[in-house]
Amino acid sequence: MKLRSAILFATLAFALAGCTSYADVQPGYQDHLDSRADYEQSEEYLEAEGDYYAGQQRADDFATSGWQCYWDPTMNDDWHDDYQCSDGVNNDRPYLIPDDSFVEGWELDAAVAEYEASLNQ
Repeated sequence: MKLRSAILFATLAFALAGCTSYADVQPGYQDHLDSRADYEQSEEYLEAEGDYYAGQQRADDFATSGWQCYWDPTMNDDWHDDYQCSDGVNNDRPYLIPDDSFVEGWELDAAVAEYEASLNQ
């Protein structure tokens, strides 16, 4: 019984000492957080960021290209809804071939091609 009490006391003391000493790990951290208010990006960084985004298409450009469907598995053991369709702005996840309990990859490919064609009409 004395051994249990000693172990319990040591564990409790260690846990409390760990919690109270955490605040003193980095004294002055609050000053560091307050000093971020006047931070400004360098000109080189802003220029590099602009160059990075310059080559990307806007969402409006995707919307004019029509609907595209791509394989995007849901990991729910149901292959019927493993395709996602998007026009760049809107998304649609069709449930393909609902009457067939087991579908194969080639059946889904044919069904999604037909579905994509119907969306683009």
